Amino acid sequence: MPSFDIDPDSMRQAADQLDAAKEEVQGLLDQFTGALEQFADAFGGDEIGTLVGIAHQACADALSECFGTNIEEIADYAQCVREMADNHQATDDEAAQIFNELLGELGT
Repeated sequence: MPSFDIDPDSMRQAADQLDAAKEEVQGLLDQFTGALEQFADAFGGDEIGTLVGIAHQACADALSECFGTNIEEIADYAQCVREMADNHQATDDEAAQIFNELLGELGT
């Protein structure tokens, strides 16, 4: 069975990269939302324009909600990866302490 190493520092770096990606996506969403707002009043006040405006707003709201949810999920993933790194580090530190105590008791 092949072995693998868990590197908590690499996991923390991955979490930082997830946070950076989240910020980038949030920035792009903010730009996109700002661009969409320019069209909010472009459909006119007649009956068809009003209906198109309502449909436009519904689509924009759905898109913002979808991306917003995904952005929140990315932040949650980053936090989970950090917690995993901390848990692995704590477990490794505890195991090292136990072995050092055992070696001390054995007199080596």
